[in-house]
Amino acid sequence: MFTLVPYRRYLSRPASPFESMLKEPFFRSFFNGNDTLLNDTFRVDIRESDNAYTIEAEVPGLNEDQIKLEVDNNVLTISAEFNTEKSEEDNGRTYTERRSGHMERSFNLDGIDENNIAANCKNGILYVTLPKEKPVEKTARRIPVLSEGQPSNENE
Repeated sequence: MFTLVPYRRYLSRPASPFESMLKEPFFRSFFNGNDTLLNDTFRVDIRESDNAYTIEAEVPGLNEDQIKLEVDNNVLTISAEFNTEKSEEDNGRTYTERRSGHMERSFNLDGIDENNIAANCKNGILYVTLPKEKPVEKTARRIPVLSEGQPSNENE
């Protein structure tokens, strides 16, 4: 499991002064200590079996069509776009709640059979199965040494 390491895009670019300021404890306490409001990711668990890894990503309230999985340059990226609106009317009052945003998480695929990755979503959990590559068995073979003037037979 040491080869399956999360890829963190935010580490490859410096944070803006505004992003750095919002991560200060003062601002986190303003949001009830719930710093998930400031993140652009979702929680995942990674489980290992003999022949595969399974990523379990929490994506509550999202449909399958809002979730996108992409493999590029040996990196799996799970992303989701969401935009919901809930409106209630009661005694002439209107209560409206909106939620929108983008979440993304990337994983290095070293040692993974990229062609057989599978995913399904059930009860707000996205299950991504990452089969391990089969180890290639190396076999020893003998290479004949030819004498000078002897034709090499490439079809043998």
